[in-house]
Amino acid sequence: MLLSPFLILQLFVLLNPLSSAPFLIKLQKRGVDVKNVAWRAVLTAFAVALTIAIAGPSLFQLFGITQNSFRVAGGIVIMLLGIETIRGDEEESTQTGNSDNFIAILATPILTGPATMSYITLTTYEEGMLKVIINLIVAFIGVAVVMAVLTLMISRVNARLIGIVSRILGLFLTAMAVEMMAKGLDGLIHAAVK
Repeated sequence: MLLSPFLILQLFVLLNPLSSAPFLIKLQKRGVDVKNVAWRAVLTAFAVALTIAIAGPSLFQLFGITQNSFRVAGGIVIMLLGIETIRGDEEESTQTGNSDNFIAILATPILTGPATMSYITLTTYEEGMLKVIINLIVAFIGVAVVMAVLTLMISRVNARLIGIVSRILGLFLTAMAVEMMAKGLDGLIHAAVK
């Protein structure tokens, strides 16, 4: 089956559109058109994710990387993102720049950062490109809905509540990272023993 609620949920948690709320609140206070920035950032992040889904598996062959090595490396990156999300480290600068800079920051690394790219690459290699692309589309529809709600209610968003929910999602990211690393290490150990 191509449509996987589990995969959609994992992608949505990795994309974590709620993590963009503090950034959007700062932009709104500066008088930036947050609806335009959010909409364009979601499209840009989707384009980046789609490119990774298409090109990622080829990079395995190009660099001679095994799935298990990438699981461990990707798990470390996802773990770092999870820990950063739990701690609430959000140091993206809104001091200078124009809307194109803000779109770039929001699209990557906030929405489609290294952890998301690692996960998409590995999942495409394991599950197939078509399955990942279909589930990416659905996950990004969810992201677009959340971003639309955020931008419509930006002046009434409770940043503390968003922070709490985002930290809970960070805990799930950390657990996903542990699973990825355990599976990768198990595969590497079995390959070394043979």
